[in-house]
Amino acid sequence: MDRRTILASAGVAAAAGVFAGVMQGQEKEASSKTAGGLDKTHAACLEACQNCEAKCNEIVNYCMTHLSQGHKDHAACAAIAMSCQEFCSLSTQIIARSCTLASAACVACAKACDACATECEKMKYDERWNRPFAL
Repeated sequence: MDRRTILASAGVAAAAGVFAGVMQGQEKEASSKTAGGLDKTHAACLEACQNCEAKCNEIVNYCMTHLSQGHKDHAACAAIAMSCQEFCSLSTQIIARSCTLASAACVACAKACDACATECEKMKYDERWNRPFAL
């Protein structure tokens, strides 16, 4: 699975979870909460945002390595991956608090992941770009 697929699926998972919760009236029964106290929708979104944050950090490292070697075409991807990582980091904090802004944070994270995935797709000519990173 390539980076675009990973980032896009994280974004879709986050957004789908939020919209499913809204469509169900966001009923929060005790039985639907996870061990951490989050409802299942927000717990899934939290996990997707955490995964995207980790992948963005990996992309930043990869792009910065290429930038240091003079490959300036990696600059835009590095910049958006850094911003995406920040969106995801903040989103995970808000979601974990079960704040009333949790749904908005899920949507913001999903949009950031989609934007990052779009930028990463532009780099697909890079041989390594089409292979998943080993963590």
